Amino acid sequence: MKRLMATALVLMMTATLLFAASAEDLYSQFSDALDAGDASKAIDIYGNLQEKVRKDYMNAERSYEKAVDAGNFAKARQIMGEIHEMNAAPYLMTEEDSDALLSLILKADEGKKAEMAEWLYANSPYYSPTVTYNWSSDGANFSYSFSRSISVTPGNEITLPSASDIGADTSLAGVLEGWGVTRSEVMYQPGEVIAAPYTSQTYYAIWKTGVVFTDELTGVNTTIDGSVSGDVVEVPVLTPPDDSYIFAGWVDKSNGEYIPADETEYTLSGNGASFEALWKKIEISDVSASPYDINAVPVDTQVDISFTIGNLGNENMRNSVVDLTSDSEGVEIQKGHGRVPSLPAGKDIYATGLRVVATEPGSHDLTIAFTDRDGDTWTQDFQIQAE
Repeated sequence: MKRLMATALVLMMTATLLFAASAEDLYSQFSDALDAGDASKAIDIYGNLQEKVRKDYMNAERSYEKAVDAGNFAKARQIMGEIHEMNAAPYLMTEEDSDALLSLILKADEGKKAEMAEWLYANSPYYSPTVTYNWSSDGANFSYSFSRSISVTPGNEITLPSASDIGADTSLAGVLEGWGVTRSEVMYQPGEVIAAPYTSQTYYAIWKTGVVFTDELTGVNTTIDGSVSGDVVEVPVLTPPDDSYIFAGWVDKSNGEYIPADETEYTLSGNGASFEALWKKIEISDVSASPYDINAVPVDTQVDISFTIGNLGNENMRNSVVDLTSDSEGVEIQKGHGRVPSLPAGKDIYATGLRVVATEPGSHDLTIAFTDRDGDTWTQDFQIQAE
């Protein structure tokens, strides 16, 4: 009985060895699947092939270590030779294999196509589609050529550049109408989100003459198509959402052209212009009397007032001032004026140094005022409690 069991075990082991495909066999199966036009099967086999190669290499490394540990250097040299052979024939897909698999993938249904293309992107050193944005332009008195290429993962989403992203001078190039795979037909809008292509593509910027006025705050988006140099166009009138916003004019960020806030007409000079509304808004917050509690300031003690100034608009503030004032009889302002040379849009600064002395106990009202170079002012009232 034991002899029969041993014989059966030997037969089972032999069968296992017969059906354990070598790396060479798996690579051959991978090639056969490509020839048969079965992309899914080829991908599955290639995954098994790479796992087989990884295990074979790991086992060979361990065998080498064990031979060295045992002092069997002849065996170690033999195994090292086998490792060198593995490195010489790693069974990676060739460029021809990659191209053949891509051809099959492109014939698949969209959902499956995206999944398999992403797999090929991760596993093939030869598949790396790129997107090139070309915004060349030329005219009677100018000519320039610009492009930018990026590597993309097929099937993922990409955002096409807007006019502000590429920064082309609108007075020369005109207004960006959109992007196309030819220079003559718009396929996509500026800033549109699309699926990344499966093969390398170049998208060309397509320009038009005209003037554009846009404002994210109020939602105004006015395009005056067909305007040419010398045409006079009407400038939109904007209404601020609340009193904390002050309109500061229009700017074309591609070349710095500025329209003051009180202008109602604009004369186009060049092929186009793209204006963005400028808004000013300042917020004063986090007023404190550190190291003292602002609700427990000692009487007859010099106290520095600290606060945060935030620029919540999209206009850079330059050459501004801050002032600290109070109508309270029990407060003396010792230092009530300071300067803010620059406060970029969207940024905030921590300010300190304005100094007061509470000469009488009790609650005292104070005001911090921020005034820009145009004379526009934002204020913040606060109280200190002296004791």
